[in-house]
Amino acid sequence: MRLLVIVLAAVLAVAQAVREESPYFEPRLIGSAMRIHRMEEEIEELKHEIKEAAKIDPLGFVMEMHARLDQVEGKFGV
Repeated sequence: MRLLVIVLAAVLAVAQAVREESPYFEPRLIGSAMRIHRMEEEIEELKHEIKEAAKIDPLGFVMEMHARLDQVEGKFGV
């Protein structure tokens, strides 16, 4: 969110400078700011997903599956 504010402030500063020098405005800057904001939101979502994934214990999962397989193999005498 901070990055969006900084980018938008820069866009406004550039827009004001451009308007003073010429009547044309560069709309690509606003598009870039919007893309940066969207990417920042996606990064926050990915950070949340990484935190959730870190809660899973892969070794515990493997050990549990191994114990279940031993139990099943023991039932069938394999």
